[in-house]
Amino acid sequence: MPSYRIYRVGHAGRLLLGEAFHAENDALAIETARVLQDAERPMELWEGGRLVGRFSSLGLFTAGGSG
Repeated sequence: MPSYRIYRVGHAGRLLLGEAFHAENDALAIETARVLQDAERPMELWEGGRLVGRFSSLGLFTAGGSG
């Protein structure tokens, strides 16, 4: 099962504290990340070295990178 990590994004786009979890696929990882999301900060969801996507501080998800 793939390992994902969600990072809070600080000033100047610097990644801060991350939280790891496992999910069967990107869709389930995105749903899990929504629960872990900090409503006041943008966040990035990664699977290994691949950016899955970004959450805005408003909770909007944008897919990132290519497959």
